[in-house]
Amino acid sequence: MRSLAAALLLALAACGAPADAPPAAQPAQALHIDNAWAPPTPRGVDVSAGYLTITNNSSADDALIGASSARAERVEVHEMTMQDGVMQMRPAARLPISAGDSIALAPGGRHLMFFGVAPPFAEGETIPVRLTLERAGAIDVSLPVRHPSAASPRHDGH
Repeated sequence: MRSLAAALLLALAACGAPADAPPAAQPAQALHIDNAWAPPTPRGVDVSAGYLTITNNSSADDALIGASSARAERVEVHEMTMQDGVMQMRPAARLPISAGDSIALAPGGRHLMFFGVAPPFAEGETIPVRLTLERAGAIDVSLPVRHPSAASPRHDGH
């Protein structure tokens, strides 16, 4: 009986997908993440920020629509805007990433905002983050914790 089942599995595998099968979903590798980092969190502070660059190497537009982390109660995507000469920070429901383009989440601009951080982010550790994109879905990244002066661009790859 096992021989019959094994032969059936081999035959099905050899057939491949039917000709009318839909194309496979676009892989997450179409998006490249680099320069990911987060600053250390001072004692007594339960909020922090995270930074990274997302490059969309695909031929389709996408958008960052959310983020989460096991190291925070919640993570929001924020953007900074000037209004009447005052810098304001507010959540962004959607950050578009055009095909062939990049968006940078960097100090003084768009960034990830971590709320309910416990324990504090410590230099030398990495913070796990799950980014949610409209088309690509969930992408897991790691943000090394380091001081801003040590956050020179580097490829953390995806």
